[in-house]
Amino acid sequence: MHILAFGTWQRYHLPSSIREARVHDHQVTMSSISSPELRVIKRYEVSPPPGTVDDSTLSLTYLDLVWLTNGSVERVFFYPLAVSVSHFIDSVVPTLKSSLSAALRHFYPLAGKIRSSAASSDGYEIHYADGDSVPFTVAEYSGDFDDLSGDYPRPVNDFLPLLPELPPSSTDGDGLRVLALQATLFPECGVAVGFTVHHAACDGSSLIRFYSTWAAACAGAGVVVPPVIDRTVITDPDDLYSVFYNGFVKGQSIQSMMHQKAPPDAVLQSFTIGKNHIQKLKELVTQSGDLSFRCSTVVVAFAYVWVCHVKARLTEISNKRIFMAFAGDCRPRLKPPIPAGFFGNCISACVAEAKAWVLTNENGVVAAARLIGEAIEVFKDNPLKAAKELPELFKTLSEADSLTVAGSPMFKVYDVNFGWGKPKKVEIPSIAKTGAISAGQSRQEEGGVEIGLVRLKAEMQRFEKHFYDGLKMFE
Repeated sequence: MHILAFGTWQRYHLPSSIREARVHDHQVTMSSISSPELRVIKRYEVSPPPGTVDDSTLSLTYLDLVWLTNGSVERVFFYPLAVSVSHFIDSVVPTLKSSLSAALRHFYPLAGKIRSSAASSDGYEIHYADGDSVPFTVAEYSGDFDDLSGDYPRPVNDFLPLLPELPPSSTDGDGLRVLALQATLFPECGVAVGFTVHHAACDGSSLIRFYSTWAAACAGAGVVVPPVIDRTVITDPDDLYSVFYNGFVKGQSIQSMMHQKAPPDAVLQSFTIGKNHIQKLKELVTQSGDLSFRCSTVVVAFAYVWVCHVKARLTEISNKRIFMAFAGDCRPRLKPPIPAGFFGNCISACVAEAKAWVLTNENGVVAAARLIGEAIEVFKDNPLKAAKELPELFKTLSEADSLTVAGSPMFKVYDVNFGWGKPKKVEIPSIAKTGAISAGQSRQEEGGVEIGLVRLKAEMQRFEKHFYDGLKMFE
């Protein structure tokens, strides 16, 4: 079971009155004069090699429409790299640019723009014209590389200077940009490679394929396996396009979401469930009785985090309905199956529901695992069985206490190597906008899971206590 999600189902949990934080032409100064500063060295527009890609139009499918009004997803990779500014500009940046161009030859829709379709009043498409490009910012930052790439609580606003923004469509005229990239040097310490992508263009699996292709080209390694860029492989016999258009898009804006500042005491922290603890959790669940599902790493990791989340917020949620929502890959389960290399969105929802008391009692993790495992089995049997109810389900999730997931341990983000070695840390700061958790492989050992979340300091401290106290029970 591949879990593929970006966690944008829940609309912004942070106060709407918070001002946007914008990256300006010369520098970003955060909360005070003494705060770290970002100096933009240069802004580039990087295109596929001239003449290598024909003009094309890629119609959005009903699975893309789910994400059309949900704004952007942000991820940043931290790589140790002890080089000077001059070396970075002269030697590293040219290779990043040329390899990005080479990768965009195969993933050219990322250089295109989302626009309304002239052929249909409710249609949307990604249009690519020869010369279209991806904004690529090169910058220098005076912040502390080791601090930002740590595990302990860090102000989530400190990540904003490392993340590029998608230009608003009003400045583009002919559509909404899909992808923006930024490489930020911490002199003599490391490089942060950040991206911002509009989710309607593709899901996490597709994006990581692109990112890995870019990195491999930069490192001079590997042969590119081109993605499958053909949205016609997804058929729509039940007219889900109309259902999703009316439920997700009609009357909504598809403008780019600008960065938003979080409250000053909102922090991002990482937690790892190691291989041994994963195994102990599996044993706990399997010893509880007959199972109708496979007790996988994802099942027990999500179950454990869900229980910790509920315990940390118990005074708020009382005995309300609570949800755990994540996405599963439809590619191998649609009929006929979709190629694994399909570029676009091909995910749908897995949802588990419980009452708070079920998860906070002595057997809470077992109960959570059973609910999550059974939801996955329903998905595997027919991922689109309840697709017509998705708009109403997403509305319920946005209004209820629900924990959603961004990323996946299946993506192997710590294997992405630009030739500088593996990343020290990978974060998804956009979870601050959604209340989701991020999930990825453990960078410390094979078989572990790394979880990231953004919470106000007081709630994060409660979560941390429940998380580590719970693991001690398995030692």
